[in-house]
Amino acid sequence: MKTSTRLALAFLAFAASAGSAAIAAETDSKPTDAAAKGVSPRFERVDADSSGDISVEEFSAAMNKRITKADANGDGTITVAEIAAQFNGPRGERIAERLVQRFDANGDGSVTLVEIEGRQKKMFALLDLNDDGKIEPREMPARKGKMRGVRN
Repeated sequence: MKTSTRLALAFLAFAASAGSAAIAAETDSKPTDAAAKGVSPRFERVDADSSGDISVEEFSAAMNKRITKADANGDGTITVAEIAAQFNGPRGERIAERLVQRFDANGDGSVTLVEIEGRQKKMFALLDLNDDGKIEPREMPARKGKMRGVRN
């Protein structure tokens, strides 16, 4: 897998992990209807209109919400330290540094929502394996970093 694809998926994982503590607190041990249908709870949360797929607008809204939560001091920028705090373990800082390096368009050492929005369409395209303009459950990355489909 290309480095840019891995970093995009890592950033998506960061965005998802930013709200994971709240999500874990909300989730009980009973399987949901979505889980019974093979749809992950994270997919169900992003699919705001419950259409069974995720549009680019839903994708952007979910990422923006989670990224905004990661901005611990509310200054409109996300630093390496703020991103690293979202990851558990010793690799967090290294992952955070690579994410900031990749998404920091102006080179100031932090990432703003404007810089991230510039990359969201590209990230969406990486996940939209069949290029139909929507992400379906089978196109979501598997838990261990492997994609369920293959882009042609």
